[in-house]
Amino acid sequence: MTARPVRCLLGMLGVDVHSRGLRTVARILRDAGVEVIYLGEHNSAAGMAAAAVTEDVDVVGVSFSVSTYTHYVRELTEEMAKAGAGDIPVMVGGLIHPEDLELLHALGVTMVFGPDSSTDAILDYVGGLPISQRGVAS
Repeated sequence: MTARPVRCLLGMLGVDVHSRGLRTVARILRDAGVEVIYLGEHNSAAGMAAAAVTEDVDVVGVSFSVSTYTHYVRELTEEMAKAGAGDIPVMVGGLIHPEDLELLHALGVTMVFGPDSSTDAILDYVGGLPISQRGVAS
């Protein structure tokens, strides 16, 4: 049996519309063989959590260029837990303040990528994730 590729859900929460970085990450991941489900801008936390379950993803990635990201991350991780997807890793990228890293990790974020993060760092993280067994029949 051939292992399936990593499945990654990418999107932006709330009113943040600076999606260039997220679109770039989506392209980089796709070019590396990752199955990317790109939701784009203006998503709700509940909608992203539902999509994570429906799409059986291995990781959820959200990008921010606004300062309210801790509020949105809290909503997302709470909604993912309610949807039974609290075990899916969440990575955050964008303009993240170093003083917020501890809080983001406490909220359940597994990795944070800033504007200076390398392509290799992103690919190493996503490529090293375990593949979900959610949709596999026993």
